[in-house]
Amino acid sequence: MNWSGQRVLITGASSGIGAAIAEAAAKRGAELILVARSADKLEAVAEGIRRHGGTATTHLCDVSDAEQVALLANEIQTPDVLINNAGAGRWKPLVETSPEEAAAMMEAPYLAALYMTRAFLPAMFQRHSGLCLFVNSAASQLAWPGAAAYTAARWAVRGLFEAVRAETTGTGVHAAMATFAKVSSDYWKNNPGSEERVPVAQTSVPILSPQQVAEAILDGVAAGREEIVAPWQLRLKFFANRLFPSIVRREMLRVN
Repeated sequence: MNWSGQRVLITGASSGIGAAIAEAAAKRGAELILVARSADKLEAVAEGIRRHGGTATTHLCDVSDAEQVALLANEIQTPDVLINNAGAGRWKPLVETSPEEAAAMMEAPYLAALYMTRAFLPAMFQRHSGLCLFVNSAASQLAWPGAAAYTAARWAVRGLFEAVRAETTGTGVHAAMATFAKVSSDYWKNNPGSEERVPVAQTSVPILSPQQVAEAILDGVAAGREEIVAPWQLRLKFFANRLFPSIVRREMLRVN
């Protein structure tokens, strides 16, 4: 797929991976629809894109709220590409996670992605084109101590991707998932105690910048890949988990 001229909607676009995807896609000629809850940060990202000759509009929306998503879908034209990037969640042991925290972690990323995809799929089906991309983490395929609710939410996103891929097959609409290991972003600062629970096994996997993640996504979509995994060491870890699950499971038990 050529990104030039594509209308791309990105959730969680005010910082981190979302902002990096927006900036990289704009450089490739995409028209950006930026969605997040923080007005000032969102407008700063959009202004940076416009300053370099790109096109970007901003929309304030809590995408974990179904009513707000419905209003957003009525306000804007259906995008060519929907990137479900919004997500949150602190890594904590299950017994230390309150019911409210667990529910919030399911709201974003899982329910947010479900609401957004459900809102725009009908129009994509009608025109027989479109792409729904889900940004995910290594926790969607691996599990380690101290991140129970976070892991469950990421597995839910993976399940949603698989289901949407099945339901869009043969329709002209496509689904893709981009999965990454540790990314250097404000996530760790905003979720104290999480970085200390990174599995020792992941220390052999290079840390990516948001810009590297963005380029991996754009290149993967352009190449027509449905499953994008970076860096290559994480792909190797997933492959090993399929062949030798008990060995990888033991490795993942060791945290910092």
